[in-house]
Amino acid sequence: MAPIIGFAIASFIFLSGFSALGAMASGAAGTNEVTTSNPMRNQIVQVQPPQIQMVFRDSIAEIGKMGLTVVCNNELVGIALPQLGADSKTVSVALTTPFSAGECLINWKLADGSQGSIPFTSQIVSETTIVSTDGPATDTTVPAVIGEVVMQSAGGGPRVGGLLGLLRIFEYLLVAAIFGGLLTVTLAWPEGIDYGVCLRFFRITWLLASVTMYLIVAITAMRNSDNTFVSSLNPFSWLDTLNDAAGLVLLLRFALVVGSFWVTFQPARVFEPATQVPAITLITVMMATFGLTRIGQHVALFTYIFGIAHALAIGMWLGGLLLLSRTVLNAPGEADLLNAVRGFTRISGVLIIVSIVTGVMQVYLLDSFNIFSTGHGRLNLLKLVVVSVMVWVSLMFKNFTIKRLSKESELTSKMAWRLRRAVSTELLVGILVLGLTSWMVPMHPPEARASGAGPTVPYAFREDLENDRFHVIISLTPSTTGINAMRIELLEPSRINNFVVKLIPSEIGYAGIAINVPLKRRGAAIVMGDGSFTLPVAGVWSIEISGATTTGELIPLATTINIKESTVVPTTTIPAEIAPATTLAGG
Repeated sequence: MAPIIGFAIASFIFLSGFSALGAMASGAAGTNEVTTSNPMRNQIVQVQPPQIQMVFRDSIAEIGKMGLTVVCNNELVGIALPQLGADSKTVSVALTTPFSAGECLINWKLADGSQGSIPFTSQIVSETTIVSTDGPATDTTVPAVIGEVVMQSAGGGPRVGGLLGLLRIFEYLLVAAIFGGLLTVTLAWPEGIDYGVCLRFFRITWLLASVTMYLIVAITAMRNSDNTFVSSLNPFSWLDTLNDAAGLVLLLRFALVVGSFWVTFQPARVFEPATQVPAITLITVMMATFGLTRIGQHVALFTYIFGIAHALAIGMWLGGLLLLSRTVLNAPGEADLLNAVRGFTRISGVLIIVSIVTGVMQVYLLDSFNIFSTGHGRLNLLKLVVVSVMVWVSLMFKNFTIKRLSKESELTSKMAWRLRRAVSTELLVGILVLGLTSWMVPMHPPEARASGAGPTVPYAFREDLENDRFHVIISLTPSTTGINAMRIELLEPSRINNFVVKLIPSEIGYAGIAINVPLKRRGAAIVMGDGSFTLPVAGVWSIEISGATTTGELIPLATTINIKESTVVPTTTIPAEIAPATTLAGG
């Protein structure tokens, strides 16, 4: 019995060992395989990946013994050492050289004998990056800048929109105090120039307005350049960065505010026959500049007309309220103070009507029927609601003035306090209106399209491409094989990321070009005609333009261009518009 048991045990051990050896022998060939990869099998690759990635079905034990080669168009592609992921199944291999255009093959082999290949086709385009220059921009007029708030340079400047918005509120209020206060004195309170509190009001207002305007201009200049804030405090540097239409209007307003010193320190000049016309003209033009906010954009001419009328009406309304609050109703007084309140009450009725009519017309001209579908439209709608509240308070004040002051012969302390409280309430609502206006200034209304200033040199090819959210103008010259120059002009959106222009030839075997455009805001960039941008083959080329915003990818723009064979010996030609010192305007 024992021999039988021993024979059985020996047989079991023998068969188990034989089975194990058989299993090892069968594993020598290897059965592991790739389940997914990037690039995928038979994929057409148009964008250069940073690495190759393969996910295997089974775990990999010895990644150091893995063999891997990548060949494109019969040329080896440089790769780094394979790296194994934490799941022991994912292998990543960084690429040290780009894929060549043509047929490609990835061959791999594992230590257990598993092997395979992944074929794909490369249509990788060679990339051209427009490098933005460091330091101050040498010429921000090349290429021309687009629109109202898009004066850009190499860096785009720091983001100080919140601070600018706050300063604009003070700017509106202080300039309105000068304009509306002086006109109220002229029309309703001529005795005011004999009051020390009135003179002090205008002088302090002028000082604060000048400082506020100075800071606004300096910060705007800093924002449009690569200068520091301290450098931008130098007024002699402003013309280099504020040389578009909106910048010139800002400089004009600053000059007029400073020049109003001539009137604010001698308010009597608004009464003297020799100086009355120039004094009133000066402060009127100063206030009217607020109606030119949308200058440089494709808006109707009436937008500026109604804008100027709206600015003058609101300016006199708020300025008169400030004068009443800070001077007329500051203390009890004689009948002239009552006359000033009555006079402003009569004027305010006309100002209310003009403000409402011109405001509604501006909403129609800038937003049309998009008041509910756009941010600018919704803010305008909210502004109309707040103005309605201001009108209601003003009408209550007007009614109170007519009923109570008609029987009074002097301004008592109690009456001055009640009137000042009503005026202050109306003024606070007006400041809220100014806050909404300041908020809307950098926004882009649907009916105001930024206009691209055409290039100063003739381009052989120029096309305007646009969809609902993306608007780009592409210009190319000379549109033949060899060296070319390109101008890429962004009109919409106001901010963009991952802005790329691709040119892909229809001829097989030729690589295309991908231009990484460094614009972050509206503006234009130049691909220099210095030999860095060449088109190697004639024929039809596809142009694809892509980008993204904070809300997601933009719908790409596309067109085609017919490139002709050059009939001359290629030479480096730089159009006169393109300055070698910079390739970029727009941050």
